[in-house]
Amino acid sequence: MKEVLHKFSAAFGEKFAKPINEKFFGFIEKHPEIFCLTLLALLCFSLLFFGLDFYPLLDVDETRYAVMARDLSKSFDWSSLMLNGQPFLEKPPLYFWLVASSINLFGYFNELAVRLPIAILSTFITFSTYYVGKKVISRKFGMISALVLLSSVFFLIFSHIAILDMVLTVFMTSALYCGFLTHFCEEKFKKYLWWFFYLFIGVGFLSKGILAFAIPMTVMFAYNLVTKTLKDFFKPINMIPGLFVFALIAIPWHYVMYLEYGNRFIKEYFLLHHFARFIDSENIGRVRPFWYFIPVFFLGFMPWSFVFVAFLIDGFKKLIAKFKLAEGNLKSKLSNLVDVQNNEQKLILFASLYFVIVFLVFSLSSTKLPTYILPVFPAAALLTGYFWWVSDEKRENTRATSISTHILAIILLLAAIAGTIASCIFPYGLILKVSDFSSTTISAFYLLAIFLLLRLNTKRALSIFSSYLLVMIFVISLGVSHIFNLVYAGGQNEIVSYSKFAKGGNSQLVTFDFAVKPSAMIGYKDKVTFITDPDFKLLDEAIGYKDGPTFVIVKNVNLENADYDKKIKKRLEFVHKGERYSLFVKDVNSVFKKSRLKHRKIVTPALTLPKN
Repeated sequence: MKEVLHKFSAAFGEKFAKPINEKFFGFIEKHPEIFCLTLLALLCFSLLFFGLDFYPLLDVDETRYAVMARDLSKSFDWSSLMLNGQPFLEKPPLYFWLVASSINLFGYFNELAVRLPIAILSTFITFSTYYVGKKVISRKFGMISALVLLSSVFFLIFSHIAILDMVLTVFMTSALYCGFLTHFCEEKFKKYLWWFFYLFIGVGFLSKGILAFAIPMTVMFAYNLVTKTLKDFFKPINMIPGLFVFALIAIPWHYVMYLEYGNRFIKEYFLLHHFARFIDSENIGRVRPFWYFIPVFFLGFMPWSFVFVAFLIDGFKKLIAKFKLAEGNLKSKLSNLVDVQNNEQKLILFASLYFVIVFLVFSLSSTKLPTYILPVFPAAALLTGYFWWVSDEKRENTRATSISTHILAIILLLAAIAGTIASCIFPYGLILKVSDFSSTTISAFYLLAIFLLLRLNTKRALSIFSSYLLVMIFVISLGVSHIFNLVYAGGQNEIVSYSKFAKGGNSQLVTFDFAVKPSAMIGYKDKVTFITDPDFKLLDEAIGYKDGPTFVIVKNVNLENADYDKKIKKRLEFVHKGERYSLFVKDVNSVFKKSRLKHRKIVTPALTLPKN
């Protein structure tokens, strides 16, 4: 029987598989660019676009920015941004213009319309990374670097959540790519790349503010200084038209806002939300230690973090060896360290300066949030891509690749083991919530860890590299199908559901004694009253503000205090209790009848709350 099967397999392979393989690989060899672009496009669609509408908008920033864009798409007052009926002077408008345009294009406000611009921008910078890598070193290197960027955890997550940090990353990196490519083009084309450098800075400035100007200028100044090409940086034909393009993009909106709001705009926009955030963020509660972004980057750049560390260790060893071999005094030796002779060294120098300067800028800032570090990821992708490329081309770094892969596999195994134990000891209610994917996820983690270890036997860098990609395809699939929905079901779903009860007539909505949750504005289109402290005097004022019913959302944990619960029920009628929040109502003119709501079931995409 075995001999029959073997003969059949050999005959089948000879007749069908071999011709197909020959045609397939022949096509790749004949049309490598078409193959690379097609593969990258398919991966971008699968990892960035697929599932954008599988989960609701998430608090805090995504819902806030989405509601602002929704209101902008209706008002058509594109000069001023409004949040909950008040001028929003924290951010520039370009991102909101993009989202509002997407909403108008779709004709309605939904998750896909809100997130589509971010996915497009993420795709753009992925292809840009591929092009830069191909132009400077090789097509294979460009592809590897683009895939490293595309599949890193933070890049995937923030390509699926509509916030501003990805916008800054895309335009700032695009500017830096243009400035860097001036070193690899004909003299007659340099000025055009410099003009695009300033164009992207201007667009970035109109998206996130001063950092989009300051960081690219600093990085390119440093790179041109080290490579002794500062004359190109300051050349009038490059700089003067470029600055004019920047001013044409960045200044008009800022000037219009100054005319409308005067010194208030200067104080809030520039002094408070640019300089004060950088120097002293104690008042907004976001002070973090200098080293804060080290663990954040390490976690966010998974699964490539261990390979990146291996690259750093290897790089430092080579620098030390180069320093020892150099002759002359200390200055000569240091100068020799940054002396670049070929394209590979130029790219390493550029990406290293880019990474270090951006990392230092955000680490020196007093205000730190995990999303702020996203702009270093393209530089890290180039450096990590170079490590993989060298491993494949020159058969180097075998031991470092093996160690990194073993560590990643062990992490997956530990995660699977922890999940197995947790599924046995966690409360039944929690297990029930995650039961639809927990067993599948745990099994997949075991299988992925084993798969990674098996791929090491191939001794081929790109074969191991592909297994990393498979891990990340699974991770983002899990995220869009389950994890993001679990985050939404952690109380935000109740706020959105409650807010929909207040959308009709002369009613109003109040959230009491918890942090501002912009998701309350998803269902309720009027101004929401956010009372973040247990100030019952403010609550009394809010209750009497309108003649119609006032709906009040309260956190359940606060109601566990008997005195607190008594004060609430003295003022309001109870309507519904969810897992984290409860809904109360004050109906001044008896317009709202409690019986109409008390027996209704609150339904959300993620959770059905029980009748009370």
